[in-house]
Amino acid sequence: MSLDPSQIPQLTPEEQDEYLHLLSRGASPAAACLQLNLSVLGVLNQITTDESFRNRIDQIHNVLSQNVAAALYRSAMEGSVSAQTFFLKNCPPPEWPGPEISPSEPVDDLDQLSDAEIQELMRREQIDDSDE
Repeated sequence: MSLDPSQIPQLTPEEQDEYLHLLSRGASPAAACLQLNLSVLGVLNQITTDESFRNRIDQIHNVLSQNVAAALYRSAMEGSVSAQTFFLKNCPPPEWPGPEISPSEPVDDLDQLSDAEIQELMRREQIDDSDE
């Protein structure tokens, strides 16, 4: 038995604002629903049918991600080697060269290579391409 989305009540503008405020303070969606006595299905329906609400949630998630990145950066600057390693691995300075793929590393996207690229890879890996 599935619910007709039109039967699920929409959130009022005040409920939307309160829900978004709780999310921005780090509440999980379920905890925000519980605290505001909102139906999770109602919130999901609002997200599905209301582009503006969906965009505001996306903006909050972006801000929360930036908060975590800033905390990681602060931790790295305070001397945490694991934070420094993680930060530099994911955000290397622009002057650092990119990673080089060694010939022995597996290639994940073989189906996207041309025949010539596959033959070159086989030659480098010393794989015999003759039909037996």
